[in-house]
This record gives sequence, structure tokens and C-alpha cells, in this order.
Amino acid sequence: MDPTSLQNLHDIATPAPAAWLPPAPGWYALGLSLLLLIAWFLLKGYTAWQRNWYRRQALMELAQLEKGLNDSARYQQLLPQLSELIKRTAIVAYGREPVASLNGAEWLTFLDKTGSTDLFTTGDGQLLVDCSYQPDTWFTALSQKQLSGLYKAVHHWINRHQQKT
Repeated sequence: MDPTSLQNLHDIATPAPAAWLPPAPGWYALGLSLLLLIAWFLLKGYTAWQRNWYRRQALMELAQLEKGLNDSARYQQLLPQLSELIKRTAIVAYGREPVASLNGAEWLTFLDKTGSTDLFTTGDGQLLVDCSYQPDTWFTALSQKQLSGLYKAVHHWINRHQQKT
């Protein structure tokens, strides 16, 4: 027999397909890394959700107050509650020490600074200071537009203020 003869050729032997299991150790490391990353994101999201619990409660209370602001007979009692709500929210977010003693222009400046806005020092948010201390006759001079602007300023602040870390 001639070793160079084509009769001695055989088909190419292909290896069996590689098994999927058990995977290489790198896949275990990658899977564990992904699980840890997912757990970290879930934990971070949960703590952020818990940290903003007071904000969600304040927004729900604000929605209840908004319903009464449209009733001209009730909004005189509700406006001081609006001021109280934003003060309580600020105390929860920033602590009693720096917030409780603030009043007047200092209070409005604080709200603008922490809410990244100017709605309180230059807009309808200025009414927030007056609504707690004015006589009932003062309320009759307020327009629905002013009340709406005050509500929007408070809503904006509760929604957007940067919480002290």
C-alpha cells in the first residue's frame, strides 16, 4: 500500500460539542457580581424610597388641602395649615435646629435656597408668611390665581427640595 494514496484518507473527526454545564469559574464570578450589583441597586432604591416617605406623606396632605382651597368658605382656615405643612416638612428634612426659628424673609429665602427656586421671595410664595398672621378680612382680597400660585410654590418645594444628608 502506498501511503500517499487517496484511498487512505478518512473523514475529519469532529469533537463532541462542549457541555454547557458545569460552566467555567469565570461565569460563577460574573454571576455573583451581577447578583451583588442587583442587590446593591435594590437596597439603594429601597433606602431612597424610605428616606422620601415624609415627602410622599406631605404631598398627600397637600392634595387634601388643595381640594379645600377651591372652596371660598374654607380656604381661610386651610391657608395657615399650608404654612404649617411646609414647616413640618422642612423640619423633617433639615432638622429642628436650623428650621424652627426661621420666619419672615429669612424663612422664604431658606425655602428658595433649598428648593432651587425663587417662587417664595419673588412669587406668590410670599403669601406663605402672611397667611398665618393676617386677620380674616385679609383673605377676601386674595385672588384664585394667587392661591393657585401659592399652592404650586409649596408643591414645587415639597417635590424638589434637596434633603440634608
